Amino acid sequence: MVDGQALTFEVFGLLQDVFTMVDRETGTLWTHLDGKAIQGPLEGKRLTLIAVPHMTWGGWRASHPDTTMLSPDTPFQDRYRPVQIGVFSRQEDLFGDDRLASNTLVVGVEADDLFKGYSVEALTEVGGVVNDTLASQPIVVLYDDVARTGLAFSRAVDGQLLEFYNAASQGFELRDRQTQSLWDREGRSISGPLVGTTLEFVPSFISEWYGWSAYHPESELFQG
Repeated sequence: MVDGQALTFEVFGLLQDVFTMVDRETGTLWTHLDGKAIQGPLEGKRLTLIAVPHMTWGGWRASHPDTTMLSPDTPFQDRYRPVQIGVFSRQEDLFGDDRLASNTLVVGVEADDLFKGYSVEALTEVGGVVNDTLASQPIVVLYDDVARTGLAFSRAVDGQLLEFYNAASQGFELRDRQTQSLWDREGRSISGPLVGTTLEFVPSFISEWYGWSAYHPESELFQG
């Protein structure tokens, strides 16, 4: 929805080897990575980013057992192709910067027009949880290596600043030190004093470094 109008999108082409979209209603060209309108009647507008956790089908189904799934049995099967992320591509290696290998997976986070990339390798090395501050906002960045889920959330809950950690010796068990409440990978407290509370989503998603750093050349990089 943009200014009350529902838009329908389709693939248009590539920009720095990241695909772009065009909406059928106005013919405006949009970037996929950050949802910005870059050409056409809606130029300057931006789509609202929502939490889209990258995870295994098993992990998603466990959290959302009543989910529906798009059937692959359509008249467009000849247009489908397998996609692998995190795999080196010589073409993609032309974009972004060399602070990380081009196809390194990162959790890219945005707060008040500031950007920071957290490689999933660095996140894994520190237990999958980083308490940080970006643009004066206290955030927690999560990466569950088993579920392959990586997102960021605000650490502020009802005026209280929480500090999170992985309480599991093996696997992933997210808890906060202040209340010892248990949280799932989508920022929802599922047991403890804060049960029923949901952390505020901070715009974030898993991306390959070449795309993230090409679109956000000023991005900071988490060093671990």
